[in-house]
Amino acid sequence: MDGDQPLEPASAGAPPPRAREAPRIHTLACPSCGAPLTVRGLLQTESIACGACGSVLDLTDENLQVISTVRSKLRVQPLIPLGTRGKLLGDTLEVIGFLRRKVTVEGVDYEWGEYLLFNPYKGFRWLSEYNGHWTFIRTITDRPSASGGRIDYLNRQFQHFQTADASVTYVLGEFFWRVQVGETARVDDYVSPPYIVSRESTENEIAWSLGQYLEPRLVAQAFQLQGSLPTPVGVYSCQPGPFGATSPKVYGLFGRFLIAALVLQLLVLFLSRNQLVYQGHFAYQGDAALRLTSGDASFVTDVFDVPGRTANVVVRTDADVSNSWIYLSFALISEETGNAYDFGREVSYYFGSDGDGAWSEGTRSDEATLPSVPAGRYYLRIEPQGPGGTISYTVKVYRDVPRWSFFWLGLLALLLPPGFLFWRRRLFEVRRWSESDHPMVTLSSSTDDD
Repeated sequence: MDGDQPLEPASAGAPPPRAREAPRIHTLACPSCGAPLTVRGLLQTESIACGACGSVLDLTDENLQVISTVRSKLRVQPLIPLGTRGKLLGDTLEVIGFLRRKVTVEGVDYEWGEYLLFNPYKGFRWLSEYNGHWTFIRTITDRPSASGGRIDYLNRQFQHFQTADASVTYVLGEFFWRVQVGETARVDDYVSPPYIVSRESTENEIAWSLGQYLEPRLVAQAFQLQGSLPTPVGVYSCQPGPFGATSPKVYGLFGRFLIAALVLQLLVLFLSRNQLVYQGHFAYQGDAALRLTSGDASFVTDVFDVPGRTANVVVRTDADVSNSWIYLSFALISEETGNAYDFGREVSYYFGSDGDGAWSEGTRSDEATLPSVPAGRYYLRIEPQGPGGTISYTVKVYRDVPRWSFFWLGLLALLLPPGFLFWRRRLFEVRRWSESDHPMVTLSSSTDDD
């Protein structure tokens, strides 16, 4: 989450600290098993879970009444040990509690861990971990404004991500309420990466919280953890998308280069002659018996001028072919030097109808481009071939014709970087929302079977 500034709610922490006093701890013995327990949350702690026997004790009762007892064969080891202190987003915080929660979606359980952090002057914070993804959470007292599937909070719009019933499956350490295994709350999550706003509701209260995505390395550095934290798996609900800081720069460069390419293309169009230097009308008399070339030999046109600088020459052919074809062998020959530019073009056009309706294939026009032809006097040698019958055709020669092909090739090259970024971000969002109540892509049953 490098570069993201934390959103500051109007008020945070639950409940607020009572007095500005020096941090201190208190120890006691678990009445169930005798294991030593350390209380770090001062008078704000209402319950504490024994890590030895699983008993949850009511600290507001002078007899340390046992709220619940859970003996589990599965011992959950927190990634951040209780009592660990660290500086996170500018605040020094101590881990005083840990719990596991789960939601069940379509018969599948999804579990995550939540760490209760405490600062005697700032109150409580939460640090949530799911599949290697970390979120720093603080309680907010001002209620966000909701509209349909979105909410507005601190000048950001959050989109509804998921609604589910979350239940507590494991507790360890101390908490500011009487926590119990099996405790369930209705959770509505709204995301605006890298932030998430959650609404938790029970029969007795409604609580809102604001979360901010953290990279695992920031958590490890904050608490000076030995070893590395688990590598994140998948895409988390409020995880920032890839290339978040790079995308605006790439899109900005694309816009500037596109404007430059357009200006250059307009300049080429303005300076190009696009001049008609020759036009001739001819008729091909085919041999119906042989259906080969006409009896006439190849012929040459009158000499014409090709003026200006070295530039392209475009030869355009229009033929009145109808369910027929004609092939023309061309040579553009310099009168002064005898240099020839040889090329051949076919013009064909077929049409008809069948059970699917009318159809057509080919075109009655064709165009050939000679890229770099010096100025001078030239003539065309033309040798037609075709089937029997008479085919009329027209040949036009243009000098210095503006071309759009280089512009479109340049535009395609310019589109590659932003197109790649868009594709990567799109795939990322599809993966993110696939875990939500509003997936962007729904796979068919046949795809799932495959």
